[in-house]
Amino acid sequence: MDLIRHLGPLSLASRLRRLTEQLYKDGTRIYRENSVDFEPRWFTLFYLLKEKGKVSVTEAAKALGFSHPAINQIAGEISRRGLIESIKDKNDERRHLLRLTKKGKTALKELEPVWADIQAAAGELLKEAGDDFLAALGRVEDALDQAGVYQRATHRIKGRQLERVEILDYQPQFKRYFKSLNLEWLQKYFKVEDEDQIFLSDPYGIIIKSGGSVIFARLDGKIVGTTALLKHDKQTFELTKMAVTKKAQGRQVGRKLTLAAIERAKTKGAKRLVLLTSPKLTAAYNLYRSLGFEEVSGSQPWATSYIRGGIPMSLKLKSRNHKNQKRRSYG
Repeated sequence: MDLIRHLGPLSLASRLRRLTEQLYKDGTRIYRENSVDFEPRWFTLFYLLKEKGKVSVTEAAKALGFSHPAINQIAGEISRRGLIESIKDKNDERRHLLRLTKKGKTALKELEPVWADIQAAAGELLKEAGDDFLAALGRVEDALDQAGVYQRATHRIKGRQLERVEILDYQPQFKRYFKSLNLEWLQKYFKVEDEDQIFLSDPYGIIIKSGGSVIFARLDGKIVGTTALLKHDKQTFELTKMAVTKKAQGRQVGRKLTLAAIERAKTKGAKRLVLLTSPKLTAAYNLYRSLGFEEVSGSQPWATSYIRGGIPMSLKLKSRNHKNQKRRSYG
């Protein structure tokens, strides 16, 4: 059994690499048996110089879809064989251009007949494989331009991680986690202030009794995150004291907590959810932006006057009537 074929899409990269290696191996053999000092991997850059005359590394990278380092590496190899050279641009001496040397142009006369034979052989191969192969390959390339395998797989991984996170409402036995989780990040990045201590010591009395909420995230049976909704007035709630323990960061805990807090705020009739974050907390800031929060300028009456300061952000909400709307289940 051919395992790589059997694995299907999972081994796509390995299968394409195996195919590429076979084609390169055949190309190398053809050149050597015809006494042509050339390597298959040089072909696209060398052909581009044949067509364009002179190109910069940037232009070559763009035209061929390669990285700058890859173009520099290939150009270096061809240059050491004396087939191409780098010259200064007459219009900009800071800019260098690649071009064929006299030896390269001479080699071109030997290469072109061999390329014609390779093209005919490849055409024959594709005809046997089916005329749609190149068109299908083009569609794969177009799809990769829209979103690569990395982006597609990461999206699925994050979705799976998100589903594993349980959201739990405040319970007395969770009180200690509200404090310990928040102290973890506060002590790492800032100084714990008096106002922090007030909230962390009595979340039920300060937050929940005033009409807010405190929620927790559980992952693999352990409490790994928490956040709170602090009520300022009927229309404005503040997302505050967001904390995720270090070992659980990057596993969608913060996103699940924020999404749950947004839903809680809607059921409470809030029109606006606000928060204060820090430029030091890049991951948190990016999370809030991805969920629609926007920075607000000027002095905000709801912004707590922490010594550490912060970036005020706000999210407009369409409230839900909890009597007519079933609450989303997170656990």
